[in-house]
Amino acid sequence: MRFFTLAMAALLWAHGTGGAFAQPAMPDPAPATVEEEAAAIAWLKDKGIAFDPSAYDGDTLAPLAQRLGRARIVGIGEATHGSHQDQAFKAELIKQLVRSGEVTALLLEANRDAGEQFDRYVREGTGDPAAVMRTGSFFRIWRNDEFAGLLLWLRAWNQNAANPVRIVGLDCQDAGRDSAVALDFIAAHDPAKAAQWAADMGGLKPGGRFVDWVDTSSRAEFDRVMATTAALVQWFESAAPAVRAAPGFARARFAAITAQQALAAFEFDREDADKSKADPAYFSRRDRFMGENAIAMLAPGERAVLWAHDSHVMRDVPGFVRAMGFQTLGSTIGDRLGADYAAVGFTWSKGSFRSTITALGPDGAPDLRTRRNLDVVSLANNRPGELGNLFDRTGAQAMWIDMATRPATPLIASWATRPYWRGWAGAVVVPDAWQISDPATGQIPGDPVVGHDVLVWFQTISPTRLWPLADPPITPIASAP
Repeated sequence: MRFFTLAMAALLWAHGTGGAFAQPAMPDPAPATVEEEAAAIAWLKDKGIAFDPSAYDGDTLAPLAQRLGRARIVGIGEATHGSHQDQAFKAELIKQLVRSGEVTALLLEANRDAGEQFDRYVREGTGDPAAVMRTGSFFRIWRNDEFAGLLLWLRAWNQNAANPVRIVGLDCQDAGRDSAVALDFIAAHDPAKAAQWAADMGGLKPGGRFVDWVDTSSRAEFDRVMATTAALVQWFESAAPAVRAAPGFARARFAAITAQQALAAFEFDREDADKSKADPAYFSRRDRFMGENAIAMLAPGERAVLWAHDSHVMRDVPGFVRAMGFQTLGSTIGDRLGADYAAVGFTWSKGSFRSTITALGPDGAPDLRTRRNLDVVSLANNRPGELGNLFDRTGAQAMWIDMATRPATPLIASWATRPYWRGWAGAVVVPDAWQISDPATGQIPGDPVVGHDVLVWFQTISPTRLWPLADPPITPIASAP
């Protein structure tokens, strides 16, 4: 459960480094009673919509699309970054929302450049999506049939659509490419400043991995580039009307903003950073930036669907997490849009998925030296205290449940506050620590109902179907002194 781990890690780190903020009340760790679980199972059987996990179609998805279609933005998650069933279901639900005329934009947990190139492909037919998927601007976890199939379908849809679907990348982990786009535009209007700022960017160049540059750049270079990206944004904000009217202004301005966001999002990730200055809100900067980008990039009257992980699309967070100042992409949007934002989450019971698998290091943290990238791991989510265990007892194979149908009874109200693991896995998983409560590392289960308007369950999951794409060649990073 990456989200809660990060939230608790923020709390523990700030305490350990002298951070000054109020310690919130922690949730009750007591498990659900037999009576509470019996009431929850009865509710799932009564109101849950069971479906065949291998043969669902538009008729199956239409009621769910209708339930979600009223929202301005629909966030659709995935329990793991590497499981086929939830990503395939997500892709089919997006198609249903497009067919029904509810959405005309796809917002991606992907960097701006990748989103822009995918957009050109689905709207104009230009470019090669496989080549884009291979770049460092796109996360390798989605180099698979499930995501690629959606791109191909959107291209076919747009060839006959009255209102073509567009794609926007919301993430901010590609400052080299983003700052280059901003500087190219500035060079056409202010060559001297563009040349100076290009020199100030030092070793941060398009093509390299931004996180690698963060690790290898000097403190002085990082601070200089951070100041430079802020100057780029300011240049666009103070641009004259004639410059604002020039072709490419909006694109370059957004690139400058995401470049600045990247530096801010990783400011305290460096080994030499003064971590005493990082409050819990720091750990949600990337999510907050993506949420702000989603709102900013939404055209008047436009409706959109958001592709990201469950922990990102959550429309709200537990009270103790919000008290720390922690936000998600979805809660940032939800705070702005209210009922005009809806979120879909996932859970499962058993099976396998892909992830970067690591062992625990001597400090109790994942030891990335042991990592096996996008390997297949088999784990369980159907033991007592895991949400898949509850759904298993409904007798179904797959189901979606509208949380708004939860009956207002004392047993259900009490059950809704009990801790459950959901089977969430992000880019990295540690099998030896899978869903084991450990306050020392911040790994704890959460409320079963928080964050998502609809929950989709699969009894069995299997790995995503990866495309045979190798990582791009590594571009050497020459850091300036």
